[in-house]
Amino acid sequence: MPPARRATVGPVHQATRAVYAAMHRFDGAVADKLGIHRSDLRCLNELEGDALTPGMIGARLGLTSGSVTALVDRLVRAGFVERHADTADRRRSTIALTAGAYRGVNREYARLGGAIAARMKAFTPSERAILSRGLGQLAAAFDDASAASEA
Repeated sequence: MPPARRATVGPVHQATRAVYAAMHRFDGAVADKLGIHRSDLRCLNELEGDALTPGMIGARLGLTSGSVTALVDRLVRAGFVERHADTADRRRSTIALTAGAYRGVNREYARLGGAIAARMKAFTPSERAILSRGLGQLAAAFDDASAASEA
């Protein structure tokens, strides 16, 4: 980025871009280690909280139904997810992480958690609270910008 542009975007914007680039590199390394695509890893991250329908996966990842089908098929073949018939409506299915996938993904992200915790030791509790609040606001800003793009 040219110095004149750098001065106008501010240090928070620059740091945000640096964090995004580092996250992108980390996700690429995790996806490579697991032998999957980045979009597959994004799906696994979404499934970490709970099982989702294919439609919910598509909405969260911005994928078409055909792309979701291909993604889920890849993850089923690789043993990362399972399809389950919806107990209320057998025409629907939900997609859930396998126990092995959860352990494998969790192991990779635990390394990141450890690295973050080690770096956070340099901050006082009040500084960590401010950083946490700032990161929450940053996440909200991404959501605001996404909503504005969709409008």
